[in-house]
Formats: sequence, C-alpha cells, structure tokens
Amino acid sequence: MYLIAAFWLVFAASWLFRDSDYRYFYATNGLGYAVVLAMLGYYLNKKQRWAWWGAVILTGLSILLTIFDQIGWFDLAYLVPAVALFYMLLVVRKEVLGGKVRG
Repeated sequence: MYLIAAFWLVFAASWLFRDSDYRYFYATNGLGYAVVLAMLGYYLNKKQRWAWWGAVILTGLSILLTIFDQIGWFDLAYLVPAVALFYMLLVVRKEVLGGKVRG
C-alpha cells in the first residue's frame, strides 16, 4: 500500500512541473490520494477494521476507474500493483476482521 502511495506521490510531483492549466488540480488530487493510502496502510497495520474496509473500497474503485478510463502506460503501471493489493486485502480479511467473515 505504501508503494502505491509513493507512486501517486511521484505522479503529483510530476504534474507540478508540467505546463498545463490542470497541473494544480492533478497534483493536489494525487497528493491527497497518496496521503489517504498511507493513512489507510498505517491503520491497516494496526488491524483497524474501518481501514480494511476503506482500503478495499478505495482500491476497488480506483481499479474500476482505471479500467474504464483511457488506458495508457501510466494506467497499466498502476493497475498491476493495485490488483495485487486488492487481492492481498481480500486474502487477509479474516485476520483483520477477526474471523467473523461468512462465505
């Protein structure tokens, strides 16, 4: 999760140096996403149930948005670790949720 947060931090920094009208918008969004992912990763290490749910929902939404967007090299570079993270989150669900998962 920290690796993906670092990825978005690099994304935010790279947009600051572009000559575009949208650079502050993309830089702020990338930085915000990196901070939220880092916070979720921190609380996930402390086995907080809300952090697991937040990470699953946020990662799932970002995967869907990436798939339905115009896919380029940057999207593929993000999609592979995001799918791996999503899979790992689903694998550790019983550990985080305390074994109270049905099905």
